[in-house]
Amino acid sequence: FLKLARRFTAPSAIMKSRSARAFDRRDTIMGVSVLHEDSMLNAFSIMDAARLTICPSTSRELSGDLGGVVAINVVSVADLKWVFNTGAFDILDRSVSEFINWRAGVAACSSNQRFRQQRFSRFNVVSVDEDESLHVLARRMLASRLQRIFLSSEELARIVGIVSSRDILVEVLDQLL
Repeated sequence: FLKLARRFTAPSAIMKSRSARAFDRRDTIMGVSVLHEDSMLNAFSIMDAARLTICPSTSRELSGDLGGVVAINVVSVADLKWVFNTGAFDILDRSVSEFINWRAGVAACSSNQRFRQQRFSRFNVVSVDEDESLHVLARRMLASRLQRIFLSSEELARIVGIVSSRDILVEVLDQLL
């Protein structure tokens, strides 16, 4: 949808006129985040309950009460491939922090993952500021080739939302019809 919508004048103009702030969920993002010391099984439970494929890893100390979360790293349903490929199922009982360290070690052995890590080496979290347009958000999502990206708040220096291409479609659908 995003690639096609950006090619045509009307949908592109609609996305340029709408703010990404529509996806600001600073008051509820902690509920779809996992604490760094929680188990990976809990992380997958959170993602399943929220119907998400990713969630930020955070700590209460860093995130505080300002709203939003400070993302330490990201865990994903796609991380299960590392577990299945290695047969290291016991890692799921460990903390998110331990899992992230384990994943980094396993991923370092994969040439495809090494290339991806080099390409995104500066970013643990791919995000767009909430003051940007939906058009900028869509462009960043397409460029990163990710299914979901984070919405950040420069004001708070925190993650305040998680956005998918479907979310963008739903947000502009009334104006497209």
